[in-house]
Amino acid sequence: MAGSEVRGIWPKPLDVGNGQVCASFAVDGSWLSLGRPHPGRGFVELTGAPAFDEALRGRPDAVRRHRHRLTLAGGAALRLTGAPAGVAPDPRRGPGRPRWSGADRAGRYQAEAWAAADRPAVTQRHVWRAGPDRRPRRLVLAAPARLQRPSFAEITEVSPLPPLPSAASATATGTVLELRDRVLPATARVDVAVAGGTTEGWLLDADAARLAIAWDPRREPTLEVTVTCALATDDPPAPDGRPPPDRPGNPPGPAGVRRTRPGPPPTGLHLSDRLRPRLAGLVDGALGYVLGCTALTVAPGERCLVTDHRLLQLSWTRDAYYQALLLLTARQLEPRGLEVVAQHLRWLWFRCDRAHGWMRSHLPNGAVKDRAFQADQQLYPVLELLDYREAAGAWPELPPGRPGWGEVVAETWRALPVDPELGLVAGDENPADDPASLPYLLSTQILLWYTATRLGARAGELGLAARALEGTAGTVRAAIRDRFACPGPFGAQWAYETDGRGRSRRYHDANDLPTALAPLWGLCTPDDPRWSATMRFAFDPANPGWSPGRWGGLGSAHTPGTWPLGDIQEWVAASLLGDRSRAGRALGRLLAVAAPDGLLPETYDSGTGRWLARPWFAWPAATLAALALGAWTTGADKVT
Repeated sequence: MAGSEVRGIWPKPLDVGNGQVCASFAVDGSWLSLGRPHPGRGFVELTGAPAFDEALRGRPDAVRRHRHRLTLAGGAALRLTGAPAGVAPDPRRGPGRPRWSGADRAGRYQAEAWAAADRPAVTQRHVWRAGPDRRPRRLVLAAPARLQRPSFAEITEVSPLPPLPSAASATATGTVLELRDRVLPATARVDVAVAGGTTEGWLLDADAARLAIAWDPRREPTLEVTVTCALATDDPPAPDGRPPPDRPGNPPGPAGVRRTRPGPPPTGLHLSDRLRPRLAGLVDGALGYVLGCTALTVAPGERCLVTDHRLLQLSWTRDAYYQALLLLTARQLEPRGLEVVAQHLRWLWFRCDRAHGWMRSHLPNGAVKDRAFQADQQLYPVLELLDYREAAGAWPELPPGRPGWGEVVAETWRALPVDPELGLVAGDENPADDPASLPYLLSTQILLWYTATRLGARAGELGLAARALEGTAGTVRAAIRDRFACPGPFGAQWAYETDGRGRSRRYHDANDLPTALAPLWGLCTPDDPRWSATMRFAFDPANPGWSPGRWGGLGSAHTPGTWPLGDIQEWVAASLLGDRSRAGRALGRLLAVAAPDGLLPETYDSGTGRWLARPWFAWPAATLAALALGAWTTGADKVT
């Protein structure tokens, strides 16, 4: 399936970041946002988009409309008029350094954007070269921007934050504009350099600040306008606006991500030669997005991993785990990934408020945002710590004065709400952030078994009881076999969730990756009759989570449509079941719906392939990229 069938144009804005700040640009080059973590408010951003109507909290249709508005040029924080009609991004440009171009009788236009290498600033440079029509021109840079804490509008609201009052002010000196809000507090500084034209500086009015630029192509054939915006929680340093140098033959991604090269297919997963180069491009984009826009510095030696940088600048330990897994798996391509994960582990274990366990989501400053308990999110931090130990050969450095890793892991493990009779762990919500129908979720028990097994192998280093962990793993494996068994259209299978005492629900969801990964983790072999029947049910119309259509696939009751996370499960399961044709189709769908920068949506239309929800979402692209680089598959020969 050709990607042009899906999008025609870019299905999402273009993004840049450097781990300190992150920005988005509309497809026409308008500057949509600039954001960063905030020590008091969690996150702060500069935007021109309409604020979310607080009266519409809890209305999924209103949340989706608001998220769509955040992608539109009409909500730009900074917009420069005078570019030719039909300006479009260049899809051949490497991730993290977008470029736009267009032309008319007035001349040729190009723009590009990049993040500063070592400070919280992003720059966009516009260049016009005169054409046949050389009449004098007047351009205007408008800044209808404001500073705010994002609304964090969610489909399933639990703990919405009260709106903040505004204490905004603006000052201008020449070509420097400063926007402040004392309530946050935060400051944005917009610095404009003009070469080949003239300007009298910023003018302030009630609606927006405006900078008029005069250009006479008869005298100066080229006009260059460089706009640099810095964002700080206090007065930022003055940026110089200079672009980082390109390296010949190696287009830089965010923060200098190395370009990957197609390699051999990972063991056990089907990957055709035709799709391998496109998958390598997706790996570049996903790695660049995580390093630039979601792995954000919050304090010296600490980083938060947010689910995305525009819609929900919050951390779920589940989403963060798969992003961290990508960084660890890609450590040979990008060695900085190891240190980023170490920084995230320090944030996760020692800055997060986890007095009652990790909650559904946390703000980047570590405060709890959504007070709902999800059992799997208590396990992913332990698994991420173990993955780091395997990749780095040592445990991450602890903050001064903190207890050892063995002590904090033991405390977390003891706090798990495990039923003493069944050995299963319960939660209030499932991984789709929806209320659980029954207390024990299959994918969470698979995760519990895997984490206990992995933890047992390091028990001696952590001072834990290896035999007790082995017993936990054995109990959970037996409970999955006995308590989750249910009839299905392809024979006996595993239920989606159960009460452990006879009641169960037959369903499968795109968010429940551990079920598809069970053979790669070693819980079973692909020819295990119950696992294979469960997977065949998952990708069949008999499953209420299946979304039919030409682009049909596994979805979720959370949001209708086909989910890339479901396509990833289908690629994995079909590969392990030996159905190469189905595996190829699933991977082909993923690559066809992917944006040119490698990101994937939460869901897309199962009839047309059009993106439906969350134009920014790190989890699916990070998971696919990690699998493409060999996560969990180096030992997959034991189950294939």
